[in-house]
Amino acid sequence: VMRPPPKSFIVSGAGTTFVNGKYNFTGLKTDDGFFRPLSEISYEMKIPNNVPGKVGGGKTLTLFRCTMRSKQKWWFLSEADEEQPGTDKDIDYYQHKPTTQNKEAKQPPACGWSTSPNKSGEDPPPNLQAIGLVVPNGEEYNSLEHQLAK
Repeated sequence: VMRPPPKSFIVSGAGTTFVNGKYNFTGLKTDDGFFRPLSEISYEMKIPNNVPGKVGGGKTLTLFRCTMRSKQKWWFLSEADEEQPGTDKDIDYYQHKPTTQNKEAKQPPACGWSTSPNKSGEDPPPNLQAIGLVVPNGEEYNSLEHQLAK
């Protein structure tokens, strides 16, 4: 049984402060609210327009995985381009490339992020904390992880 992905991620400690916050699951779900197996998982955070003194108002930031030319899958924290998301029109703030120990992280890794070389993001890169699981409301207690914890 595949573990359902986290329901959201808290991004914290990023030098580009508007990247910090709560990103909610935007991937595919089945009609009954379960995660659709084998689909890509992604998360997003919408920054309100009227945040006082906060740069980044109105932006939608995404946390997603992209297959690179090398066929490796990297994770990105980006502002997706409205017309062509997932292309080089995105503004990438932070990235996470696979290491040898951790060939391909199925979900966004907690640490090991780096600041994007395009200089959009500022050091230090953030850490991520997973929260909850993508399951239908009220089903959290029936998940595999919870049964194992008993």
